[in-house]
Amino acid sequence: MKKTIITVAVIAILGAGYYFFISKPEVTDTQTSNAKLNMDVVCQGALAYMTFPDAAAAEVFVGECKEGKYPEVVERYKADMNLGDGAAI
Repeated sequence: MKKTIITVAVIAILGAGYYFFISKPEVTDTQTSNAKLNMDVVCQGALAYMTFPDAAAAEVFVGECKEGKYPEVVERYKADMNLGDGAAI
């Protein structure tokens, strides 16, 4: 009886280990995605790696970014998120 319980426990542990550590989740191809970018998220996220003299300058930047005056911000976001050319604004 004790051997049976130990055997079942070992099998359960091995099964859980396989499920969590060995099996790979399905990955979708982001290169062919037709996702639309949320410009609020893109422009607000750019504030994390940029510096401004004050909050007003940062707000002006975000507004201009949403208007499309900083395409390099969008390109960096696409590159950072590994979106390729499939994502549109």
